[in-house]
Amino acid sequence: MITIDFETYYAADYSLSKVTTEEYVRDSRFQVIGVAVKVNNEPTEWFTGDMEETAEWLAGFDWDNHFVLAHNAMFDAAILTWVFGQKPKAWLDTLSMARAILGTQVGGSLAKLVEYFGLGVKGLEVNDAKGLRREDFGAQQLAQYGEYCKNDVELTHKLYKELDATFPVREKRLIDITIRMFSDPLLELDTQKLEEHLVAVRERKDKLFTDSGITKEILNSSAKFAALLESHNVRPPMKPSPADPEKYIYAFAKSDKDFLHLLEHPSEAVQAIVAARIGAKSTLEETRTERFIDISRRGPICGALYRLPIPLKYYAAHTGRWGGSDKVNLQNLPSRGSEGGKLKRCIVAPNGHIIIDCDSSQIEARVLAWLAGETYILDLFRKKADVYKHMASAIFGVMESAVSDHQRFIGKTTVLGAGYHY
Repeated sequence: MITIDFETYYAADYSLSKVTTEEYVRDSRFQVIGVAVKVNNEPTEWFTGDMEETAEWLAGFDWDNHFVLAHNAMFDAAILTWVFGQKPKAWLDTLSMARAILGTQVGGSLAKLVEYFGLGVKGLEVNDAKGLRREDFGAQQLAQYGEYCKNDVELTHKLYKELDATFPVREKRLIDITIRMFSDPLLELDTQKLEEHLVAVRERKDKLFTDSGITKEILNSSAKFAALLESHNVRPPMKPSPADPEKYIYAFAKSDKDFLHLLEHPSEAVQAIVAARIGAKSTLEETRTERFIDISRRGPICGALYRLPIPLKYYAAHTGRWGGSDKVNLQNLPSRGSEGGKLKRCIVAPNGHIIIDCDSSQIEARVLAWLAGETYILDLFRKKADVYKHMASAIFGVMESAVSDHQRFIGKTTVLGAGYHY
């Protein structure tokens, strides 16, 4: 096993808090200041040099026959594979493992995790490196930075030993697959189709704004905006008033989660209306299409143009589900509406391969009903009834035949979400 940690240039306007991992690593400003490596239980080595010298030093390790460990391995994997062309046997990630074992109760940072387990103390030298490129470091400062990086590697190695005691091998395989979907992607993007789709989405959005009759007066009036939502069969979200918690007001602020969720509403008209209210420049589909185009234009990954890294968080939810990451969630690309899910069709398989787009029908709701012994719900599934409409019918007090798309969406959210409350 090789444990690795890269230290890279970052600045106020160029860091992982400002841009995605994919953008950061592929940016022209990217620079490796140094890297620390620990082979098995041997002492950790630190190396610093220019990019060519670093590539030559890294080439001296037998990556093909080693598992490689990092904390937040998606970041280190992207650098090792995209920048230096090295692909290890498999990836191990203490961040992913900790998320599965501890959830969010401790936090995902290396500092918090090693403190929780009493493994040591993470240094603070990285704070002094902000805005400094490698050539800006003095010899002593660079040596101190190296000690800091070596300490991170030692702490990551200790943390792995702590987490590995009861961690299933099959789950480590899932972590490896999840990391490599990002660092060694196979899917490709059709840039021409994406650009055509972007034009169509923008034209459709402009028409939706016009057809919705949105005026500045409506956008600035909570009552009139609420009426507009209701005309599209959307119940306006509410929240307690800050002035009087016993009173409720419309939740139309940018920070109101229930309101922001409407940006993913099945109706594009509703998405457009909400986007206009919060001053958003684009709808969700427009933003995603723009991001895919940007990814496709940034040059080759692993020697191939137009590759699409798939960023997913292993064990993002307490249920064990993956979650979206890097401002891209490939798990909820629209398949209905949006002219039949055209954005999905802009993702293509490499030559000689095909993509199978499939989903287990209502798998979560079916399994949850079985685990809970809800035979009534299971009977509905056996009869091929629409369980989400059935729930919406009960919620809104209407016949199932009269349930609207939005009401069914609420029914679906209730069936899936309520099953995980305990």
